[in-house]
Amino acid sequence: MKLRRALALIFASASALALSACAIPQQQAETGPNAAPGHIVALTSLPGWQQDNQAAALASFVISCKQLALMPPDSALGGTGLAQERAGQAGLWQPACNAAKDVPPGDLTAARAFFTTWFQAYEIPGQGLITGYFEPEFPGSKNQRPGYNVPLYAKPPVAALANLTRTEIDDGALTRKAPVTAYVTNPVDAFMLQIQGSGRILLPDGRILRVGFDGQNGQPYTPIGRVLVQMGALKPDDVSYQTISAWLKSHPGQAREVMEQNQRYVFMRPLGSLPANEGAPGALGVPLTAGRSVAVDKSALPLGAPLFIATTDPVTGRAMDQLAIIQDTGGGIHGPDRADIFFGAGADAEQIAGSMRQAGTLYLLLPKPQQAG
Repeated sequence: MKLRRALALIFASASALALSACAIPQQQAETGPNAAPGHIVALTSLPGWQQDNQAAALASFVISCKQLALMPPDSALGGTGLAQERAGQAGLWQPACNAAKDVPPGDLTAARAFFTTWFQAYEIPGQGLITGYFEPEFPGSKNQRPGYNVPLYAKPPVAALANLTRTEIDDGALTRKAPVTAYVTNPVDAFMLQIQGSGRILLPDGRILRVGFDGQNGQPYTPIGRVLVQMGALKPDDVSYQTISAWLKSHPGQAREVMEQNQRYVFMRPLGSLPANEGAPGALGVPLTAGRSVAVDKSALPLGAPLFIATTDPVTGRAMDQLAIIQDTGGGIHGPDRADIFFGAGADAEQIAGSMRQAGTLYLLLPKPQQAG
């Protein structure tokens, strides 16, 4: 299903929603001008709900709550239709967040009871596409030195400079005009780090510099995997973080031209001291949690909302059904039936996130009508 069609369906009238198929028991969908985004589904009927650790998801939800409490109540979180009405402003989350404070950390039974008491689940129509991202680790230096010559620019101080294309930046348009967060060894490392949105720079003295999103140049985003498939360099079923990176590094004469097909350039800033087990802050402004933070299209689904993801592990082929919290967005994520799971840092995270391109079903959790703020 095309994304535009899916976006239309998710918040369509009740008659259109009746056409959506669901493989598990459904309750009757709401009707009227505020029709819900898909059929209502009992949380206990979600695939893998009884096997998932909702206490881990609740811990991530509580982190979001702390940030939401600092925002003005009318702060926009995104979403459209009923999703925006029930969950699209920071103040709407106060009742559920207050209740979450009373749940003992790590108590699985209490966590499940919390979600079933406070939320309704809605199946997002259409087959979802589930991808993954992580924090890559690359050798680098805070200062330019032999072997470390590729800059990672922070956002330029002059707004006009931020609109440059990737080609112009590669040609040196920001040299001595924008702060440099770090230098890495290879243009491909810099490019792949930008695609992931954050990363860890392994400094020569053994320290780790955490870097993260500092804005982007406003140019169109083009998936490089698609470019390589069109070139015949990769097969459609062989596109992953690993294969893209390997091809670019093994074809240095063509790499720049290929990377410049994606004119979007992501600026990076130093993040300061962060716990090693925490991810960089996402679009909501809170540290991401491996396996429990997810990025979506904010125009379709609101930040802060829980999202249950039913998909498969690309490495083992086993079911991967888990509750995550929407805490981030991504430039290549469009439509309500797309989700990008954050998997953390390190080799294991790279293996699964780099290969993650799975079909799945998404269920958006919204506060129940009587519970909405």
